[in-house]
Amino acid sequence: MVLFKALPIAPILAYLGRPAHTFPTPRCTESLASVTASATNFDLSSGSPPENATVPVTGTFNVKLRFCEPTVHVPGHADTLQILVHGLTYSHQYMDPDFEPDTYSWVHWASAHGYATLNMDRLGYGESDHPDPVTVVQNPFGSAFVAQIIRLARDGGVAGAHRPFKKIVYVGHSFGSGIGNEVISTVPDLIDGAILTGVSCRIHKIGDPGDAVFPPANEVDPVRFGDLPSGYVTSVDAQARAADFYGPEGTFDPAMLAFDEAHKDTAAFGEFASVTGTKDGIVGKPAPDFKGDVFTVAGDSDHFACTEPKCANLASEEQFYPAARSFEYAVIPNAGHCINLHFTAPILYEIALNWLDRHGY
Repeated sequence: MVLFKALPIAPILAYLGRPAHTFPTPRCTESLASVTASATNFDLSSGSPPENATVPVTGTFNVKLRFCEPTVHVPGHADTLQILVHGLTYSHQYMDPDFEPDTYSWVHWASAHGYATLNMDRLGYGESDHPDPVTVVQNPFGSAFVAQIIRLARDGGVAGAHRPFKKIVYVGHSFGSGIGNEVISTVPDLIDGAILTGVSCRIHKIGDPGDAVFPPANEVDPVRFGDLPSGYVTSVDAQARAADFYGPEGTFDPAMLAFDEAHKDTAAFGEFASVTGTKDGIVGKPAPDFKGDVFTVAGDSDHFACTEPKCANLASEEQFYPAARSFEYAVIPNAGHCINLHFTAPILYEIALNWLDRHGY
């Protein structure tokens, strides 16, 4: 079934005009976990990927994990763990920003509704290890690495969890959603449900690493990123982030954009280059054997995920998940690519929580 939710603006403004709520701060445990993964990466020596991945890669690296307990007990949610995976040039701060978390933090909203969460800095980001950005940090190895984290988390093996979980819901954003799609394509029984935000299986190209849009991070901010090799790239400045990742002026708080710029992270050349591309955009991998639930969400001003006006193309995403128990999609008005960082973030979270409830998570 396809569920389309594009909310009219008047109810949104009324909702956002309500008195601000305050969520309890969840109890969280941070750790550096040693994770071993293997995958077959692409030979990028020519600067672009060949048709097939042929280079076997195995490695053990440290990844920063942040497990948060729910602040309320909801019996129907107690056995569910949400695994949160950010996209390019972000870190764990995307899903749990320090800036006004009661509005913008997925972790705070999930915790206040009875869900445990596992947030992370993906490999090559934040406080996690930064291996070779060309040969190691690619989509195949990154997906295999996240799959290993999911296995660890389901069995209760992450610091602070102290228990296994019966249900795993993967929550991704942008490239993190692409990794989730890769996981359910290659290991279809690993998770139970997927919330994929800021992505569609055919998206407009983001740009190429090293160009004016994403130059080497060590040149953009030598203080923060000066120790990284030039294969790690980032956006130029706040103006560029606003143009690429945000909706029109008035849909976001300039203070949030300033926070985003101050806390932006990097991306790896190998991630840009190892996704499957055409002249029209990136084509995601179908997940024909995934039997769980899929919920795809984008902002109506998402320059990458929306290839049709108002992101009408999301309606056709169902074809990529033919065996799914359910497929639904939603378009959030007045939001760009970094959908969590707009004024309408609470609308996204309410819709996602409703979806989780309706599907037994």
